[in-house]
Amino acid sequence: MIPSKLIQLIEKQPADIHRLDKRSAAEALTALNISLDSEISEFFLDYKVSFFRSNSSDEQLCDIAHPSNQIEVGTNFIHEVWELPENFICLTSVQGEGCYLYDKNSGKVLDFSLANRDDFLAGKQQLKWCRFFEFLTWYLS
Repeated sequence: MIPSKLIQLIEKQPADIHRLDKRSAAEALTALNISLDSEISEFFLDYKVSFFRSNSSDEQLCDIAHPSNQIEVGTNFIHEVWELPENFICLTSVQGEGCYLYDKNSGKVLDFSLANRDDFLAGKQQLKWCRFFEFLTWYLS
C-alpha cells in the first residue's frame, strides 16, 4: 500500500497524474518482467508521470505506459548500449550519462553513473534506496 505521506507528495504534482488506463500500465510492467505485486507496479497502476517536480534531483522520472514508453526505451538502451544486467530498469532519461535504476529482483533503487560503470558491474555500487516508495518519497520531497 502506498504510504499516506507519499500519496500527499504525489497528489501535489502538476498536471493529470491519475492513470485511467491501468491495462496499458499492467501490460508494460509485464513486458518488463516486473511483478504486479511490487511497489513500483502499485505506483504505476495508480499514477502516471507526466511531469513530476523534484527539489532533490534534476533527473526527470519517466512513465511506464501510454502515451509514453520512455521506461522501456531507456531500459533497452541501458541493456544494449551500456550492457547493464537485465534485472535493472531505467526510471529516468539517460541523457546525462546516468540514471536511476530499479532492480526488479530486489525492489531497490540505485543512482547509476556511466563513469562508474565498471565499479557498478563489480558490485561496488552503494545502495541508495532499499525500496521504490523510499526512493519516490525522497525524489518528491
